[in-house]
Amino acid sequence: MWTIIFDMDGVIVDSEPLHIAHLHGYLRKIGVVEPESFSQSLKGVSARDSWQLLIENFNLEQDIETLIEDARRSYVDYLESLAALPVIPGAIQLVKALHSKGYRLALGSSAAPKRIELFLHKLKLQKYFEKVVSGDDVKRSKPAPDIFLKAAELMKVKPSNCVVIEDANNGVVAAHAAGMKCIAYAGSVHNTDDLAQADVIIKDFEPLARAAKNGGLPV
Repeated sequence: MWTIIFDMDGVIVDSEPLHIAHLHGYLRKIGVVEPESFSQSLKGVSARDSWQLLIENFNLEQDIETLIEDARRSYVDYLESLAALPVIPGAIQLVKALHSKGYRLALGSSAAPKRIELFLHKLKLQKYFEKVVSGDDVKRSKPAPDIFLKAAELMKVKPSNCVVIEDANNGVVAAHAAGMKCIAYAGSVHNTDDLAQADVIIKDFEPLARAAKNGGLPV
């Protein structure tokens, strides 16, 4: 049976609009003009790599460690203030359906540990994921395969026995570089990534949840 590794942003939580709104406001606060032009380049990239790109492209003078910690703290405060999180339709049902059928689940996200913990807590999903790997747990972010390989290592399974569920081109590339199958979710109106390299592309999680309940995944 497959081990399933979920991405989080854009797969479980529809966080792209939240992240972009906060990032643009934060960048303007520290003096960046027209930050919107750079947003797509940061999708699926770890915090450290994101800030390194921002420092280089906008000639930021702040220390990278200071930027990472201050921006993370600001974003978590913003997220904690929200009454509810926007969830990708069908994602939670899919997690529960897979778990109920005996699939082992892990989470492999470029996000910071505290944000992953916040999202899982707010959505009451902690018990479904045996292992969680964040962008802080590996040296290289997606499209390098490190996050997914680390998840497989922690789950004590072969990469070839894993299926990754992603929404970003960087994640699809990372999954294949890890030697894993990849199901790409392309149902979000915010998603403009080219997902053609995925093994399967879906626009709705509900049929996938039904397939899981019937004992198989389309990979």
